[in-house]
Amino acid sequence: MGSSGKKYIIVLILLAVSALVVNYLSYDAFGRRDDGFAAIGKIPYAVGEWQGRDLPLDSSVYESLETRTIIHRQYTLNDTTLLLSIVYYPQTKVDFHAPESCLGGQGIQTRTSSKTVDLRTREGGEVSLDMNEIAWNKGSEESLVYYFYKAGSFVGNSYIKLRFSLALNKFTSTEKSGSLIRVSIPVYFSDYRKAESALRAFLGELYPYVIDAL
Repeated sequence: MGSSGKKYIIVLILLAVSALVVNYLSYDAFGRRDDGFAAIGKIPYAVGEWQGRDLPLDSSVYESLETRTIIHRQYTLNDTTLLLSIVYYPQTKVDFHAPESCLGGQGIQTRTSSKTVDLRTREGGEVSLDMNEIAWNKGSEESLVYYFYKAGSFVGNSYIKLRFSLALNKFTSTEKSGSLIRVSIPVYFSDYRKAESALRAFLGELYPYVIDAL
C-alpha cells in the first residue's frame, strides 16, 4: 500500500474516532426524566423558614431549554419574596443559556459582575461561593440576580470550568448531570444591600440541598 493509501486510512480512522467522541458526548434532551425529577424533587418547598410555591411555565420554555426538569418557584419569608429557578439536565449538556441572555432588549438595562459570596449554611457551616451577579432595571423596576453552576463536584460561576467538568465527568464519573441555579429578588428604593442580604440568607439555607440533590 502506498503512502497516499495509508494517509487515507488514517483520515478515516480519525473521522471514525471523532464521530464516536461526538456521539458519546451528545445528550438526550428529554432522557432520564425519572432521574431528573427525583433530583429536583429533593429541593424542598420549606427552605429554613422560607415557604415556596411553584409558578407556572409556558411549554415553550421547556422546549427552549431542552429539559422538563426545571424548578420555577417563589419563596416568601415575612414580607420578602424571591424567585428560585433551577434548570437541571440529567444527562451531560455542554451549552447552557446564560440568564443575562434572557434579559436583553425590551428596554432592560443590565450590569453583570462576578463575586465571591460568603454563606452561612443551615448546618452552621460557612461556604465561600463564586457567583455571577446581575443587577437590572427597566424604568422604575429593579432586580438583583445571583446565579451559579453545578456539575459533579464543580460548583461555581465559571462557564469554562463548567464545560470542562461536564466533558470530564462524561468519561470519568457516573455523575453526568449539570445544573444552573438562579435566585432573583426585586430591589425597592434602590436598596441593593437589603436585597443582597436576603439572597445570601436564602442561599445559605438552600446550599446544602443543592449539594445533596444536584
